[in-house]
Amino acid sequence: MKKTTLVLAAVALYTTAASALPVVTYILQTPLYKPSTVQAAGLNVEMHGTPPGMDAEAALAGLRGPAWVGGAPLKLLPADVKPGRGTRLVLIFNGASAPGETVCAEPDALGGGSAAAGSSLRVLAVYCSADRMLARGALSSAPVAGPGSEDYRSAMQSLLAAMFQPQNNNISPFGGGI
Repeated sequence: MKKTTLVLAAVALYTTAASALPVVTYILQTPLYKPSTVQAAGLNVEMHGTPPGMDAEAALAGLRGPAWVGGAPLKLLPADVKPGRGTRLVLIFNGASAPGETVCAEPDALGGGSAAAGSSLRVLAVYCSADRMLARGALSSAPVAGPGSEDYRSAMQSLLAAMFQPQNNNISPFGGGI
C-alpha cells in the first residue's frame, strides 16, 4: 500500500511539473532559411498581441537572439519601418491558428491580442524576409507571472533557440539536401 501511494505521488508530482514547462510545439525552417540572413538582418520584432499582463516593451525586455549571432537583444521594429516589410521576427501572441505560407504578407490574418491575466502563454513566431517565410515555430506554456517573469523569458528563449539554429535543418552539411 505504501509503495502504491509513493508511486502515485511521484506520478502526480511529475505530471504537475511537466505541465508547467514550456512546450515548443513545432519548428519549421523553409529552404530559404539561411543563418547568414539572421546574422546580417538581426532580430527586429513585429508584434501582434501581447503576453498576459505585458506591453510590447516588457514582452521583449531581456530577450536575446542566439549566441551564434552575438546574442543581441530583440528590439521592436523601428518606427520608420512599416509592418510587413524587411527581414523581421513576427510574434503573434494568442493568435487564432498555425501560420501558413502567407503569414509574412498578412500577419494580421492570424489575429493576436492581449490575453487575460492568468491565462496560458501561446506564441506563434515567424521569421520573415519581406513576404517570404524563412522559419516558424510555436510555443505554449503555463500562465506566466507578468513583466520580468523568469518563466516567460525562459519559455521565449527556448523558442528562439529552437527556431534559430546555426544551420538549416533541411540542408545537410555534407551536401545533397536532406
